[in-house]
Amino acid sequence: MKRRLVVLSVVLLSGLSMIATAAHAATTRSMFLTFYGWYDNTPPGGDIAYPQIHSTAGGSGTFSDPITFATATAELSAGTKVYVPRVKKYFIMEDSCQECGEDWSGHGPNGGPGLYHIDLWLGGKGGSAFDAIDCEDALTHYNADSTPTLEDVIVSPASGLPYDSTPLFNTSTGACYGGAQPTTTVGQYKNVSTGQCLDDPNNASSTGTVLHTAACSGGASQRFTFHGAFLVINGLCAGMSGSNIVLQTCTGGPAQQWSINPNLTISDIQTGQKCFRNSGSTLTAGSCSGAAAQWNFSPSQSGPSPDYQAEDATLSAATVATNHTGFTGTGFVDYVNAPGGYIEWTVNAAAAGTYRLTVRYANGTTADRPLDFAVNGTTTSAGVSFPQTTNWDTWATKSLTVTLNAGANTIRATGTGSVGGPNVDVLTVTPEQTGPAPVDYQAEDGALSAATVASNHTGFTGTGFVDYVNAPGGYIEWTVSAPTAGTYTLTIRYANGTTTTRPLDFAVNGTTTSAGVSFPQTTNWDTWATKSLTVTLNAGANTIRATGTGSTGGPNVDKITVGL
Repeated sequence: MKRRLVVLSVVLLSGLSMIATAAHAATTRSMFLTFYGWYDNTPPGGDIAYPQIHSTAGGSGTFSDPITFATATAELSAGTKVYVPRVKKYFIMEDSCQECGEDWSGHGPNGGPGLYHIDLWLGGKGGSAFDAIDCEDALTHYNADSTPTLEDVIVSPASGLPYDSTPLFNTSTGACYGGAQPTTTVGQYKNVSTGQCLDDPNNASSTGTVLHTAACSGGASQRFTFHGAFLVINGLCAGMSGSNIVLQTCTGGPAQQWSINPNLTISDIQTGQKCFRNSGSTLTAGSCSGAAAQWNFSPSQSGPSPDYQAEDATLSAATVATNHTGFTGTGFVDYVNAPGGYIEWTVNAAAAGTYRLTVRYANGTTADRPLDFAVNGTTTSAGVSFPQTTNWDTWATKSLTVTLNAGANTIRATGTGSVGGPNVDVLTVTPEQTGPAPVDYQAEDGALSAATVASNHTGFTGTGFVDYVNAPGGYIEWTVSAPTAGTYTLTIRYANGTTTTRPLDFAVNGTTTSAGVSFPQTTNWDTWATKSLTVTLNAGANTIRATGTGSTGGPNVDKITVGL
């Protein structure tokens, strides 16, 4: 969800001087409700753009002391009162909301034009930034298809409507109105333009790591948790540092606040103008336009959780503790200061094969604290190093690969040094990626008929792209190599700046396998999208031909990517 962008008034107007004096009949409108507060205001604090009865954002929610809300003046004028039945409170328009204006006047992140969108002040000063922003998310409702939920709001309401004095967010207890809980998702983010996935190259081993993109593997380095406004991996938060997105110690600060929007962008909350963007193999904070700023989310596969908390395992000469911060679950395991203590997990594998074990640990000493790892009673990795972290409140990860049987397996981590092992928070078990990485084949390197290499539009990869001439029958033919016979995913990066689809027939080794594959309109010829289909290839060399079938030929094609 997105919060508002404040535009500070040059002159503070006080009292009731800006409230419209004319009486208006109450009307009921269907609106999209979002929430903002002290920590994600722009800048953080209580500044408001159109002071009416408050000099800073606030209010108790009664008719005489309505709570601040933000929107665009084109939607509702400053001083307009509304009543929100869901929370039984009155609100007054005192602030500006950039996203609300975009949803009202054009095609904003949540929809439009004509989408009523108001942003309600939740407060939060003095409380936890994480709890406050999680509450904002919990109170913002979306439908199952990610479109905004619309609910009735009374504009210019009468006095005397039911009032609930319960605060939207209780700064003392962290409680959210109605016991609402934030939506938490865990999974993988795949870039629409490149087909690459958001990835932590060091698997969250330290702060300052620049996030990048890599071939999608579904591994631990690509499994991100999002809640409220925070994108987290292994206890570190994605934050903006200049034009880079880096991993930082989670503080809840403005640089770590993100909105995942229905239009597939991930934008910063403070300005709403900088989005996660795939640039080569690097993740940057840049323009929110085009497919390079759009991400498809895939939740982690169903089945047994890949995370196994240390405190839930079988322990020997080790104990559950909570005296250091930053752990997940209900605690962590502290080896006693002697060799031979162990943590033993029972983990489930969907199939026999190679798996990656990722251990989240802390070591506040100046010496290494090695562990031996045994799988099903046999030591498979001896003396695995767990070096110093900054302190006992700073967590890092260490990964190794093991072979597991299908079904239940035991994994034992035994401290071997004279002072035992490091503190251990959680063990994550994920299948290792098998098979070769996806391979790109540029369109300009293919064999062409009734098609030409061009570079008159931006955003292509390689040295150019292929433009079909405006007639049916033109084709691009690639020769691709498959390491083994089998089923492969073929992803085509294309642009179509017209208003109609431009279909292609696909033939593999001379036989049409997919006829009339649709390539719909993109925003313009400089905006690229992807289309994927499944093909069966022989081991070794194969030809893949894409033939335009429409009267105006096919779309512009940048490249194809072939992967398992």
